[in-house]
Amino acid sequence: MQFQQLNAFKAVYELGTVTAAADYIHITQPAVSRLISSLERNIGFKLFQRVKGRLLPSEKGKAFYIEVSKAYSALESLSESASDIKKSSFGSLHISAFPMLSSNFLPKLLGKFLSRNKNLHSSLKTYRSEEVLRRTALQSCDIGFALLPEITEGVTSIKVECNCVCILPQDSPLADHTVITPKDLEGHAIISCEKDHTQRQVDKAFHKAKIKRNEVAEVSLAIAIANLVSEGVGASIVDPFSAKYFTGESAGILVKEFRPSIPFRFFILLPSLRAKSEIVDQFIELFFQEAKDAGIELIRSK
Repeated sequence: MQFQQLNAFKAVYELGTVTAAADYIHITQPAVSRLISSLERNIGFKLFQRVKGRLLPSEKGKAFYIEVSKAYSALESLSESASDIKKSSFGSLHISAFPMLSSNFLPKLLGKFLSRNKNLHSSLKTYRSEEVLRRTALQSCDIGFALLPEITEGVTSIKVECNCVCILPQDSPLADHTVITPKDLEGHAIISCEKDHTQRQVDKAFHKAKIKRNEVAEVSLAIAIANLVSEGVGASIVDPFSAKYFTGESAGILVKEFRPSIPFRFFILLPSLRAKSEIVDQFIELFFQEAKDAGIELIRSK
């Protein structure tokens, strides 16, 4: 049996005439008649009988129609299931990330991602960058975000770079400046992050400009720096994610471009022994799109 034969039979049975069936399935009347005849030869019994010029289903034809209807219902159910699968996401997305991203940007991003991808099991766990690298290399997460100077073997990596910004209290005398330089910050209270690769570059920028900083506090996390700035303690140079996402619209800080540019680099890590999934690809693309929408210009490279 062929699908075209069953389609012709169903149309004639439901519409009552070969003419109506031909119009419905967009073929000629002779073609409908040939399909019905060939189906009857295949199954070995008559499906219709002609009574006073009308086609009426035979008793066996009625019984056969019930089975054909069941098959069509199953096909319709299969089509609906395919549509549901297309619209929904199945599987998992397990993320490991260093504290700065996992405390502000990534939770918002994951929430938006889950609203678009139903039935997706996910996790977002915070580790030091060295541990993120280790877990990704062990294939124990789907994607990792690590703040490291370089990446060793065992993972596939995407290097991401953006520029640090200067954050100021809202009532800062530098509020009308579009761009902040080390010279502008001379004599102003400065909050620094504990020494890491980014902070060392900030130190070099001030040293090169021959500006002695009035450092009033040193803290471990950029999120803590942003909170201190919002309390009016002083200014600081931080990554743009911490500047824009630490407390939302009520942050009470001003974000300014800082020159010379201080690059902030981190890596998106992927398990090298596992094929990258469509879900991971979608999450990475949303990551870059959300950053762009927030005014954070990211440059990525392999």
